[in-house]
Amino acid sequence: MKTINVKHWTSDKDIKILFSILKQKNEESRFIGGCVRDLLIKKKDADIDMATTIVPNKVLELLKKNNIKTLTSGISHGTVIALINKRKFEITTLRKDIKTDGRHAVVEFTKDWIIDSKRRDFTINAISCDFKGNLYDYHNGIGDLKKGKINFIGDTKKRIKEDYLRILRFFRFYAYYGKQNLNRIDLQFCKDYSFLLKKLSSERIYLEFKKILESDYSYKTLNLMKKNNILKYIIFSNVDLGKIENLEKIDKNKKYVNFHLKFSSILSDNTKSLNKTVKFLKLPNIEVKKINKIFLYKKNFVLGKTKKNILKSLYLLGKDLFIDLVILECIKKRRNNASLKKYLNTIDLVKKLRLPKFPIEGKDVLNSGVIPGPLVGKILQQVEKWWIENEFKPNKKECINKIKNL
Repeated sequence: MKTINVKHWTSDKDIKILFSILKQKNEESRFIGGCVRDLLIKKKDADIDMATTIVPNKVLELLKKNNIKTLTSGISHGTVIALINKRKFEITTLRKDIKTDGRHAVVEFTKDWIIDSKRRDFTINAISCDFKGNLYDYHNGIGDLKKGKINFIGDTKKRIKEDYLRILRFFRFYAYYGKQNLNRIDLQFCKDYSFLLKKLSSERIYLEFKKILESDYSYKTLNLMKKNNILKYIIFSNVDLGKIENLEKIDKNKKYVNFHLKFSSILSDNTKSLNKTVKFLKLPNIEVKKINKIFLYKKNFVLGKTKKNILKSLYLLGKDLFIDLVILECIKKRRNNASLKKYLNTIDLVKKLRLPKFPIEGKDVLNSGVIPGPLVGKILQQVEKWWIENEFKPNKKECINKIKNL
């Protein structure tokens, strides 16, 4: 039997507590899925997921008995989440599908590890490992992981019909772990059934799409999705993947690029298409605000040539938005190394800069004898404009004197 070093797990106090609780007579619990997969390739740990032969209600009873807080929204499907020291541990009872409809499943619990493994999506996600480091691999997931092959378990068509989201997960795992071309038959099945993505909730689609965009190889993945007519079920716009390719080239160390920047770069400037896509994916408000700001300013943004102009733009736009716009400006055209270095140096400089703070506020205007009302705001705007034009140098006293001279 193959083994792996799990010392950093077995020495983890929270995990030790959990395994001691789950250690019951005639029962077995193991690490499973992403955490085992990523440990095998020495990648930073994914969330710790566990599988167990203990039925969900008994898992819940054991955790409560040991004063462990829980989340039980997934208990009907066999999942209980244990909360220990602000960490979440997902514990799922072995199961087999009784009925599926592409979105939801009716399950029956089992003690058979092989039966449970057959209902999982891909071979690389079905590897399990016990507390001693013994590996259990029923579908050659370790071999596929080494070769960078993304293979469905068993019948691809059946796996997709069980859960349509597996179409997107197929591409997501290709983006992170794929070293070989995807199986043509599997790819064709994904293409044939991609119209069923419309039946899934927007939230589930968004989470998978976000992970694809955040990968280092989002360009090759999105390009493949576009060629196979899958991307059109997510993005309602003409897609410019060339910008994604340029973003990945300039950002190999992931210092600058993020989800909302990649998202903004692939969409056309058509506001109607943007709003339709954002509405469909139900993006979090924080992402929507960032994307809307980028679309508002990116068309007319030009990186200033002088320090004065750069500081002015930086102050008015804010550091994060300014950096996003500089990066988008950088990838508009193919640039030589010298030009590219100039942009990246500007970003590095900006990241270290402390934004100047306007030295006065409304009460300073009132203390200067101005009557409360709309005039206070107008005066503040005038003084702030003067302060910016003077390269942020005037101090509080000088700004107050400016109020008196207006």
